Amino acid sequence: MDLFPGLDDVDWHAVAHAYGPADDVPGLLRGLVSDDPAVRESALDGMYGAVHHQGDVYDSTVAALPFLLGLLDHAGLPGRAGVVGFLASVGEADGEPGSWQGRAVEAVRAAFPLFLTLLDDPEPAVRKAACEALAVCRADAAQAADALGERMRVETDADVRSAVVAALGTIGAHGWLTGQAAVDLARRLATAAVEHADPAVRLGALAELAASAPDVLPDDVPAFALDAFARLYATGTPTAEPAGFSTPTLLGRLREQAEEEAAGRRASEAFPLLARLSRALGDRVEDRTRLLVPLLESPDWEQRLDAVRVATALVEHWRGDHRELVRLVADQLLAPEPRLPPAAATALRHLGPVAAPAADQLARGVEAAPRESGPDGPPAWITVWPAGGSSVGPALRTLAELGDPRALPPLRWALERPEPPSDIGHAVRALGPSAADLVPVIRARLRDLPTAEGHDPVRGGLLLALGAVGEAAVPAVGDVVRHLPEYTALGALGALGAHAVEAIGALHALLDDAEPRLAAEVAGALWRVEGDPDRVLPTLSRHLDHVKAVEVMSELGPAAAAHLPALRSRLSPPDPTGWLDLFVARASWRAAGDAEAAVELLSAAWRKNVHVRLPVARCLAELGRAAEPIAPLLREELGRPRRHGSADDGWSSGTVTADEELVRLCRDVLAAL
Repeated sequence: MDLFPGLDDVDWHAVAHAYGPADDVPGLLRGLVSDDPAVRESALDGMYGAVHHQGDVYDSTVAALPFLLGLLDHAGLPGRAGVVGFLASVGEADGEPGSWQGRAVEAVRAAFPLFLTLLDDPEPAVRKAACEALAVCRADAAQAADALGERMRVETDADVRSAVVAALGTIGAHGWLTGQAAVDLARRLATAAVEHADPAVRLGALAELAASAPDVLPDDVPAFALDAFARLYATGTPTAEPAGFSTPTLLGRLREQAEEEAAGRRASEAFPLLARLSRALGDRVEDRTRLLVPLLESPDWEQRLDAVRVATALVEHWRGDHRELVRLVADQLLAPEPRLPPAAATALRHLGPVAAPAADQLARGVEAAPRESGPDGPPAWITVWPAGGSSVGPALRTLAELGDPRALPPLRWALERPEPPSDIGHAVRALGPSAADLVPVIRARLRDLPTAEGHDPVRGGLLLALGAVGEAAVPAVGDVVRHLPEYTALGALGALGAHAVEAIGALHALLDDAEPRLAAEVAGALWRVEGDPDRVLPTLSRHLDHVKAVEVMSELGPAAAAHLPALRSRLSPPDPTGWLDLFVARASWRAAGDAEAAVELLSAAWRKNVHVRLPVARCLAELGRAAEPIAPLLREELGRPRRHGSADDGWSSGTVTADEELVRLCRDVLAAL
């Protein structure tokens, strides 16, 4: 039987995917239904990687759809579940009518009747994938919700039941149903959350209600959820046997990671449910904390492990009193279950000052830690990576970033290794003047590090560390000068300020460099070291077309007053990033005391870019009572429960530290008013 009639009649070379002509698509399509599961996995990975690369759609995607849909009519054919899941992914996004995306979405959603029949397929994996496909069929959302509700009443497979709940939640979250149909969907979820015998279904329904219909949630969601989690962890589900094969693909690696994660667990399905419910509760930070604290206090390591991982996202993205959560997470650093210490160390790694309640546990963990470990081992002083190189271990790095001197002995050991960790300088830098005793070691390492092409992270970090040490680094100024004109050396000299007077001659020699950014960076360092505006103003005025020169000039105070018209001219056309607004505002205030102009520009920068808000707040702190007009923006910021740099589609290691300082500055400025 030919499963692909007409496949070889298509001119696949004339259509394209992410990597060029789609000549390989026929082989991928045939591989999707191979008897060999490794071949199927590789083929499906190829389809996602090329034909549907990162969610994109191409003419080859549209050309492949009839053949993919044709496979679904063959009951018992291996690989159909993967095909249905692929089709559901293609149909997720809306596209412009007539575009490749639009045509693909239309073709997938037109297959709604076919997906409907797959809800009764004998194979659970196909039924599960059919739920995902039905959830993208916007025009038939009401009928899909009814069919999914009926399926829930008779479904015997736990994974499919959970998929039904997720599909109903997706339909509700999209807002595709209105009126009575929307009410009926919320009622279905609410009934499942309260009455269903399967605790996984109850928890999934709670999460979907929190995301799409929070008004019908039970009164005490944490207590309600904890009862279901207790049942789930107590009963669990049998862990599936590993697939027993390996493929050099992303899908294969993800599958193997899931198999490793599930090994030895009673309830491996609990973590995604806990993560989904916590995320769906959004700004209900107190409820999320009440959900996690009992799990972190549980004698069951599995509950604690899941809660540690979920607590990370809560603390990193949402404001609140997280002291109890942080202490409980830190308690896991010395737990006997080997999975807990690395999870706890990772959870604390980027919390900045919020990790302070964990300082003693971190110190005890570091004291008991091995010197070296691989990424899958316990949190050691340094992590040695399989591909080569090493980095400071997460617990030690967090302790250092708290400025805790108990981090000094292990950092000295790491610094004295033949090959120091790549980020050793940044860990030492966080200790500031407390690291004064390490200056001789740093100087020795700077001299014996091998010469590297371009930027060397070890050398650059150590230079910046010397800048943070302060007066104790004066004997090392010559070592820093030897690495000019590297930007890290300039940064170190600027941070040392008047302590780096020995470097003035070397900086003078670089002041007229033709490269605008370098000249501006040199001028900035020289200003901070020498304090003579007349020496740097000619250089800065020549390079005002570079934002760095504007930034440095904004620091010069009254000496820059004559240049204010030139600085203000840089605001036309407007800068969408807000950084120029910030620098010109700072110059207006420091050079001329023009509070009105400064506040106007700072308000503009604040609204344009959340990532400018912290330096804007620092500038407002200088203005004192003159910042009164911007007070409503500060009050609005303090009223937000989410951290200002947090984003669903991105992550930054400095989010928590920056937000904590922003909140403090907003409060200080308002208090001064």
